[in-house]
Amino acid sequence: MMVVAGCGLSPVRAQFGDVPVDDLGLRKLAESGDAEAQFQMGLRLLRGVGSPKPDATGAAVWLQKAAKQGHDKAMHVLAALYEAGEGVEKSTPKFIQWEQKAADKGLPEAQLGMAQVYDLGEGVEKDASLGAEWAIKAADQGLAPAQAYYAAKLNRGDGVPKNPAKAALWFLKAAQQDDGSAQRQLAYLYYTGSGVPMDYKRCEAWYRRAARDDQDPWANNDLAWFLSTCPDKSFHNGQEAIGIAKKAIHIVEDSTGKQRHEILDTMAAALARNGQFAEAALWQRRCLSLLKEDKELSPEETAKLAKEFDARLKLYMAQKPYADEPAKAEGKTEALPNDNILEDPEGTSQQHLQKDPRQKPAKKKDAEA
Repeated sequence: MMVVAGCGLSPVRAQFGDVPVDDLGLRKLAESGDAEAQFQMGLRLLRGVGSPKPDATGAAVWLQKAAKQGHDKAMHVLAALYEAGEGVEKSTPKFIQWEQKAADKGLPEAQLGMAQVYDLGEGVEKDASLGAEWAIKAADQGLAPAQAYYAAKLNRGDGVPKNPAKAALWFLKAAQQDDGSAQRQLAYLYYTGSGVPMDYKRCEAWYRRAARDDQDPWANNDLAWFLSTCPDKSFHNGQEAIGIAKKAIHIVEDSTGKQRHEILDTMAAALARNGQFAEAALWQRRCLSLLKEDKELSPEETAKLAKEFDARLKLYMAQKPYADEPAKAEGKTEALPNDNILEDPEGTSQQHLQKDPRQKPAKKKDAEA
């Protein structure tokens, strides 16, 4: 199921922040026809504020009243309820109807929702160009997830001409608003020198910033991979990488009860970097086993990853760690203006605060979510 601008089923309840607990006069105001009061009543019922439990059906009634009066946020939340079938009968046409109305009124979250609608072809004809048009509208309003979304389309050339340099500018805007996805993807551009000058210091700093989110396994996975396999050995720290990779594994296990072969691959690389080759080989074998169980990958993707994983297993069995190969330069690039990540001591490791290590292009496995 698609998620609209970060608010699908239960996340709708937290999308617009806290609702005042004191509802003195709120119901009376809502009953008098005040759209904002109706919206607030809907959110309160949806979140179960002031009642024994959430009431999605009652919430939908109030949100519908507010939406019919042109309340853009009510339209957006109501759309998400129709998308999820929460409190109302699930309906893709009604989801799109209300999301479109909110987007037309200029709500950036709804505009991002419409970008996703057209990119996925959810109830409409798939159109990446229209997806880009809606995404840039939301991005221009400063919505960080929309900025990251539009940047990813620029980086892929999805509905817009491919432009990694322009993508990097948008990733930076979102990253500076603490959007974890943008921070990871910007770090990857610095790692490969795509759209920006290759810069391991900034790469590490943005990975560390993203990994501050203890609930994001992929941010931790990317940082652990960087510390284990960066072509510049001055950035290696196998012992730290092991701890970070363990955290990523536990986050996934706690939330899904499963393990991911991508993260086990990283754990193996960290162990090997720390000289624990026997343990690394065990984890790599488990990684290969999980890969065979992944039904979401195409046969071609599975074969490609199996070849990579097996090559690393052979290295570990030969008592050798793995390191990424240097990436080929993509041509002249310019530094990003206003990227001051290195001015924050918490944004990079103390190991590299006072020195500028030798910089070489690198190619990292893309473990983006």
